[in-house]
Amino acid sequence: MQDLPKEVIQTARGIASHPEDFLSDTTVFTTAWAALKAERGQSFDPSRLRPQHIVDCPPPTPEPIDQTLDRVSERVRDLIATRGYCGLPPHAA
Repeated sequence: MQDLPKEVIQTARGIASHPEDFLSDTTVFTTAWAALKAERGQSFDPSRLRPQHIVDCPPPTPEPIDQTLDRVSERVRDLIATRGYCGLPPHAA
């Protein structure tokens, strides 16, 4: 673990906490991140540090609406049969 001055660490934390303020010069954020990693005694590969909007995670594949409706209505019918309900409750009319 490196002993960096507290001012350096505080500044680095401020920069890393608000990266949007340093979009014009990404080296500022990279340097701050490197200082924070060095303080923790961890190595740092700047080539792996990329903006989050570039790192894409595919969205989950949505279930087709017909399948969803069939699945939910089947589950509701099972619950009605299991609990012995018949007809609508009095206030539902």
